Amino acid sequence: MTELRPLPYPWPEVKHRLQKSLPAVLERLGLRYAEASTAETLHPLNPTRNDKRPGSFVIWTQGTAAGAWKEYAGVAAKGDLFDLIAYVLRLQAKIDAYWWALEFLGLDRGRVRTKAEDIQARERREKDAAAELVKNAAAAKARQGLLFGLWIGLPGIKDTPAEHYLRAVRGIPMERLQHWPGALKWADQVEWVEPETGEVFEWRNGMISAMTAGKAVTALHRTWLKADGSAKAGRGKDKTMIGTASGAAIRVSPGPSGLSPTRAEAKGRRDPLVITEGIEDALTLAVARPDCRVWAAGSLDLMRLFDWPGCASAVVLCADNDWDKPEAMAGFARVETHWRRQALGLNRAVHVVRAQAGKDFNDLVKP
Repeated sequence: MTELRPLPYPWPEVKHRLQKSLPAVLERLGLRYAEASTAETLHPLNPTRNDKRPGSFVIWTQGTAAGAWKEYAGVAAKGDLFDLIAYVLRLQAKIDAYWWALEFLGLDRGRVRTKAEDIQARERREKDAAAELVKNAAAAKARQGLLFGLWIGLPGIKDTPAEHYLRAVRGIPMERLQHWPGALKWADQVEWVEPETGEVFEWRNGMISAMTAGKAVTALHRTWLKADGSAKAGRGKDKTMIGTASGAAIRVSPGPSGLSPTRAEAKGRRDPLVITEGIEDALTLAVARPDCRVWAAGSLDLMRLFDWPGCASAVVLCADNDWDKPEAMAGFARVETHWRRQALGLNRAVHVVRAQAGKDFNDLVKP
């Protein structure tokens, strides 16, 4: 009987090392953080199929289960970090993922490193990872600065096709707003140069909305319209985002205080916070409920990717009537769970509201 050669490193030790370098592992596998990701989970597009939007492919990133994953769509699959490597790289066997891991970690197949060599290699990896994080953070901050500079230089939506669209097409009585939505701007024709690639993009006829996290504008939400504001542009995706949208929101109304979230928190002022998916819904509710602060998240997944603001006495979640869309209903359930968990720790209230007719609250006022 042939004696099996012992593995140079025990499985649990290799797995533990991979988990400690999980961001770098995921980067090597081409699994990048998407808008739907959270502090505990990663929701990338599934590279093994023609995945159109994040959400069904989930990777856990924290604790002893870091690297565990599950595919909810199509042919269900799941496993640990070694299974994830084999799944994404389409390897034949789990042992192939083990050998890939040794190569990734810089471990020799034939011998076990000395403790000093191992410490040196680990320190080098940690140093490289830290440098990469600093580099990425600096690039993201620079990009945000460029986005903010572009946005701040644009005119507001008053007397523009965007205002006409909101009034005439979406039926929102803008004159009844207690506070004009300063987060919304109009882009007649501007150029955006992508910092990383140098590519030049032309933005034409767009309502450009600031997405703010804390005190910083970290992303821009863009609604493309026809030149006269009579309808959406109808050119593929009419709503797009650029920048880091996770954790940010479009602050449509500051509520009765008129204070920014930071100033309101500093003064101990709290008001109910209404959170919607879309801007039009947010404006509709800002008119109807001037006693509330109103934010638009930009998408259903983004509704659960920011923390309870110190300026919020309660949170009101606006759900679309997506009864015929199981995926959307499940997505909203995750949103509600996220906010109720936070409310428990703060001893504050979460309410869920739906429009009595139509898909959402804006449907109640549209012509």
